[in-house]
Amino acid sequence: DIPVALKKILVTSSPARIENELHILESLRGCRNVSKLITAFREDDQVIIVMPYEMSDDFRHFYRHMDTGSMQHYMKCLLRALKDIHKRGIIHRDVKPANFLYHYDGSRGVLCDFGLAERYHPPHKPTCQHAPATLDCLHGKRTKTNDTATVEAAVYEARKRAKLGEGRIGFLTDDKRPPIKTNRAGTRGFRAPEVLLKCPDQTVVILLSILTHKFPVFNSNDDIEALLEIGAIFGRGAMERCAMLHNRTIITNVPTVDNTPDSLTPVILKLNPHIYTPPLSNPSKEDAIEHITLIDQAIDLCGRLLRLDATKRITAANALRHPFLAPSDPRPSEWQDMKEDEILDVRAGKCGHLHGVEGNRRGFCFGELVSHGLTSRSRVLWHRAGGHALWPGYPASA
Repeated sequence: DIPVALKKILVTSSPARIENELHILESLRGCRNVSKLITAFREDDQVIIVMPYEMSDDFRHFYRHMDTGSMQHYMKCLLRALKDIHKRGIIHRDVKPANFLYHYDGSRGVLCDFGLAERYHPPHKPTCQHAPATLDCLHGKRTKTNDTATVEAAVYEARKRAKLGEGRIGFLTDDKRPPIKTNRAGTRGFRAPEVLLKCPDQTVVILLSILTHKFPVFNSNDDIEALLEIGAIFGRGAMERCAMLHNRTIITNVPTVDNTPDSLTPVILKLNPHIYTPPLSNPSKEDAIEHITLIDQAIDLCGRLLRLDATKRITAANALRHPFLAPSDPRPSEWQDMKEDEILDVRAGKCGHLHGVEGNRRGFCFGELVSHGLTSRSRVLWHRAGGHALWPGYPASA
């Protein structure tokens, strides 16, 4: 027997959204550091998802006390999970500490809550100044469209008006223009710039919280404030280039946004002046040099993860090969002997014995939610497509 966690789906969730989450969880079998699906069932108007219980600690209780080794292991677990789900063509769309269950003493992290996750289907043609992402090029790449010249001209005029303090600066309180519709998943303080700019083709801020000892780093009330917070760190020039990539213009005369730092180091040092101080009470020269080197590497990785230009942002797979994460982790891990490109067998992990494979067919599973699971009281959801038997002894079909 294993302890389990029960996730109760909100009553107001649509059947399509519930089905999507269950299908995605089913597709993620074998992904490392990802919460596993055991089964799901319905009780009256409630749909319950059953998963293995994962020990975890509140991020706010340990993020200020993490040494470089803990940072490395935390980020390895998170990036490994993202790499594996991206390899399946799935995007989580709500990565934050609350959705990454990390057991500090056990050094294990699990990505959970795929309620907002989606399968990525690239559009047929670019809608911004960048090509849509593909499995071979996860962040897309810059490209020219018929609107490129118009966008560049608009950016030039916007810069001129902002510099002279003329024209319309700010935002309309009663905007009559038709709204730009796009999927804006995520949580306040953790949305990437392209989401705030309403790019239809949709980062890891967590590492910045660990380095600065500030959580959350971004705490805005709306998208305008969120963009200003990002601009205060990365500068107006970077924000303008980011906006142009998504067919937008940014005009601001806020003084703090004019600063363009060469790196994140000054910002991090201002918020955490002792970051370069070794944790040991009486460190040797070698220990001090090693600590400083690791902090420099962590800041470099953080900057690459937070690139405003999504086409130049480092992917989870490449981040795992960054010098900060590349050295071997001396602490035990169930995935330590695996290569970064490997995917687990569906029978691996703490609930692996519940994922038996019998011949070429799948037994008990999450089910065809709409057509079967929601039609009867306390009915276990079934799936006829063939695959894995989750509970031994149950028949292969309803």
